[in-house]
Amino acid sequence: MEIRLENVSKSYDRPVLKALNYCFEGGKLYVIKGVSGCGKSTLLNILGGVEKEYEGSIIYEPQKLRSAYIFQRSLLLSTLTVRENLLLIRGDGGAVEAQAEMLGINELLEKLPGTLSGGERQRAAIERALLREPQLLLADEPTASLDDENSRKIAEMIAGVKSPDRILIVATHEGYFDAYADEIIKLDYGVIKPCLPPRQAGGGGRTEEASWTSRPLPSPSATPSPALRGGGQGSASRRGMGGLTYVLKRQPGLLKPAKLLLTAIFFLIILLGSALQKNVTSEAIRLYKKDKPVDLIRLYGDVVKGLDEETKSHLTIYDYYYAEDGDVTAYYLLPKEYSVLGVPGAIAGGRFPEKETEVLVDSALAEALSNDREHPEQCLNQSFSFCGLDLTVSGIVSNEGFRGDFRRDWYYAYGKDDKPLSAENQYLFLSYSLLQTVGTKKESNLNVIMASCPGIWEDEALQDRLRYNEDDSLNDYLQYIRQLRAQTEYYVRVAFIVLLALFAIACLYTVSVIRLELFYRRQELGYLQIFGLPKGRICRLILLEYAVKLAASLLLAALVYVLLAGIYALILHGPFLLPDVAQAGSMIVVLALMYLATVWLTAAVFLKQSIVKLIT
Repeated sequence: MEIRLENVSKSYDRPVLKALNYCFEGGKLYVIKGVSGCGKSTLLNILGGVEKEYEGSIIYEPQKLRSAYIFQRSLLLSTLTVRENLLLIRGDGGAVEAQAEMLGINELLEKLPGTLSGGERQRAAIERALLREPQLLLADEPTASLDDENSRKIAEMIAGVKSPDRILIVATHEGYFDAYADEIIKLDYGVIKPCLPPRQAGGGGRTEEASWTSRPLPSPSATPSPALRGGGQGSASRRGMGGLTYVLKRQPGLLKPAKLLLTAIFFLIILLGSALQKNVTSEAIRLYKKDKPVDLIRLYGDVVKGLDEETKSHLTIYDYYYAEDGDVTAYYLLPKEYSVLGVPGAIAGGRFPEKETEVLVDSALAEALSNDREHPEQCLNQSFSFCGLDLTVSGIVSNEGFRGDFRRDWYYAYGKDDKPLSAENQYLFLSYSLLQTVGTKKESNLNVIMASCPGIWEDEALQDRLRYNEDDSLNDYLQYIRQLRAQTEYYVRVAFIVLLALFAIACLYTVSVIRLELFYRRQELGYLQIFGLPKGRICRLILLEYAVKLAASLLLAALVYVLLAGIYALILHGPFLLPDVAQAGSMIVVLALMYLATVWLTAAVFLKQSIVKLIT
């Protein structure tokens, strides 16, 4: 095993390395010494493959050497425990514990980096490097930030992991490694000076063998042995760390509502629009049914003649009966749920009849019965005779009602020639069953027959069978609903198209936000690559962060929707309205794919930068 430098040079604004030629052999510890700025770190970066732009060539035997780094600072992620930092590099809990036991740092695994001393953090950093089973171990000023005692311990620990199938190279300007070095190299501003044996370099030789030992762990790509996999009680702590755990611990503020609000608004609009389109018909029907005769329809005689018995079984036909007694004319009064006179505002005083012998009267008849033009309401609860029937006045029909919308519903045109009633004549409205016994059946000039048909709103097939033609709406309310549904579908469709366009614009804005966030994390992303995380995995972790935010935004939108739907149901005493799952789901999937594709592409482009550019 060896690494050969052949005329390796590197320049920035000035030459840093100048035509270096050297051979590093396996089983040896090399110490590169020199003052700050002499090129030590640059040389390590070139040897480790971090710096790829240089002149000359480097020959590796074998061709691909797995490398690992130890830096002056531990560079442990502060929000993760030591164990989690190590599992991020190698997701094998058994290997982490086994290596920690060999290095004597078991007691550090559950601690956060901020609670450790500098020496303890460096010991954890050494394990992080060894977990890669490196064939080339590079240490850049590993003792520069430590006191004398810890520096000696770290030097001893690094020296103790030397093995025949590993090359150790330490860059330092201190003398803690001199006693353990096989070769000491002096780098004098880009030029290698004659190499001195350790004893001649002033290290005093190796006074004792290092007490730290290292035995091989399974290759990171290999399956751990049963002993390292762990099992039974306590095995949970030996498993790898999932990406979701990393994301939530690394970004503790990831799920703050302020960061979720914009996307949640988009999702909420989708849920509301989908619910509106799905429920507009049923809710309009439900609200209309509270005070309007929505199940009363008008049929053409020609249609009724052609109906089969099964269809007729859904209908109750009301023939056009009327009766006259002196100046008073009686017209039919259907049950309240089918009567336009049951609509709020149709009765000026009193109430809708509850008994068969109770009737409604118009204002002209009320004045005649009360003999008081100023106070016609005195006729309420008054009994009188009509066509031999003993009747009681329960309410007075409003004069305004005759001119209101319900009067213009033409199948209620009681008057002559199917015209609306005149407010100057005397009328009463008698239950249909009684009017049949004393009245006369009248044929409508318009060939119109009234019928009640419960459930007509929900049965579109039945509606089609009862229509005279495509323009026949059966009743005005059903026509309103059809128009409302068509308009709602149109506006929701337009709203969704606009929403997609706005979200696409938001994704373009998100590119800038993501790039800014990644810029502030660039050193972390660069060092993670140095420590062994491939770009693909780092990109997936970034994608997972935004996927978690997306899922949390959807959950927030769903919670707000549930709250709004609950308030709607409480105020209007209606059902809890659910959105169209297929429609809303497809829209949400489209938006999510747009968003995640934006994140992935932005992160992938950002990570194309060289590691050197990221960490400097």
